Amino acid sequence: MSTIKAPNPLRAVLFDWDGTLVDTAEASFRCYVRMFASFGIEFDRETYARTYSPNWYHTFECVGLAREHWSEADTRWLAHFATETVSLLPSALPALDALRRHGVRRGIVTSGGRERVSRELVAHGVHEHFEHVVFGDDVPHKKPHPDPLHLCLSRLGIDAAHAAYIGDSPEDVLMARAAGVYAIGVRGAYPNVAALEAAGAHAIAEDVGAAVEMLVG
Repeated sequence: MSTIKAPNPLRAVLFDWDGTLVDTAEASFRCYVRMFASFGIEFDRETYARTYSPNWYHTFECVGLAREHWSEADTRWLAHFATETVSLLPSALPALDALRRHGVRRGIVTSGGRERVSRELVAHGVHEHFEHVVFGDDVPHKKPHPDPLHLCLSRLGIDAAHAAYIGDSPEDVLMARAAGVYAIGVRGAYPNVAALEAAGAHAIAEDVGAAVEMLVG
């Protein structure tokens, strides 16, 4: 883990959504089970741990789902997910409030699609916390490519040296580092904690509240 100090001054903190601010890990697993079963593919927790990535096409490929079925698989997964109830993680709202009090601007860079994540942001009452949201379908390259993070920084008019990114996956860390942004990894409920810890984050926190505490005290 790097010992590089947090940005000073800190002007913006950008977040991952799934697993960082909202608890979607179990719901995602249940939806994968149901969706893959509809294609005759068994999906258990070992498979989830072995194949998980915020780029779900990696999971599709790993379990052997034919590429011509990927679009329909997306539709089925989203339909299943729409029936799930997910909650903000306990420290999410206090962390966002702390940043607002400190005058730090906030944004989201997520792999999730615009329709689903926008709906969840409104449902949880946190959409007004974020000036800009970059969704997974806004750029041609997904995490860990730095383009999504660069796009959000460009919209905010913030230099990478004055921003931090908080996420729960190794792809989040790798994206932030490739973009020149201070990267904090949070240990979430998705089955990728060991890979997260090995990804080279500038800091590791137990949750998003602890991550924000590192940044603004």
